[in-house]
Amino acid sequence: MKAIFIYHKGNERMEKFYKNLLNEVDFCRICEDCYNCRGDWSFKNDVKNVVVENVYEEFVEDPYKYLPDLPEGDICIAQLHEDLLYELPLLLKEKNYKALIVPSETPHDLSLALRRDLKRVCNELNIEFENPKPFCSLEKKENNKVINEFIDYFRIGKPKLTVYIENNIIKDVKVEISAPCGETYYIAKRLKGISLDNLKEEIANAHHNYPCLGSMEIDKELNDTILHKAGYIAINSVEKAIRVFLSKNNK
Repeated sequence: MKAIFIYHKGNERMEKFYKNLLNEVDFCRICEDCYNCRGDWSFKNDVKNVVVENVYEEFVEDPYKYLPDLPEGDICIAQLHEDLLYELPLLLKEKNYKALIVPSETPHDLSLALRRDLKRVCNELNIEFENPKPFCSLEKKENNKVINEFIDYFRIGKPKLTVYIENNIIKDVKVEISAPCGETYYIAKRLKGISLDNLKEEIANAHHNYPCLGSMEIDKELNDTILHKAGYIAINSVEKAIRVFLSKNNK
């Protein structure tokens, strides 16, 4: 599977999503005692990034002045000026792309009106479309064959973990699916050796230290910040993994 990330110059959030899949040696240097908890994998042959010049005008009369010729791919992950985003599905159809993901990490990344338009246009063009808010809320859906394959292949989306517990202590954590920013690997490392009694505090600290890419601005649709929603997703992923372990081992 080939995934193409397209975004404006200086978009650090999209840059991090892209580089998480490259998994280069210097991607994560948070811990002084680094032992390469992420592993030696890389999707460098399966992902490309297309960096677009910044748009300073409010309305773009000619989006194609900015939109470049796209490389071949199966799925596109995009954060662009809305006038460019509106035209993007037509370019994707020309290149036989099968899916478009527009992640929202701030309340301003995609308006509700354009989300409806993109969903309609993509449906007409037989292109799968999702607007996860935040990106780590992306999960499988029955009719999203290509996006489901994307989650399985690149192992990113809504986090999924496997935990091993002894005497109320988390002994090991395996990342099955990581948040697209890579935070889940850091959380997994931080949880090893932690008592279940101190779980939420440890996850919250890891979530802020990584740090999360979600905005601290109130999102009217969520009635909360995207940062907080991402934090709830992180906590829920660990709690779900614990429930699965306990249900299998307390019989």
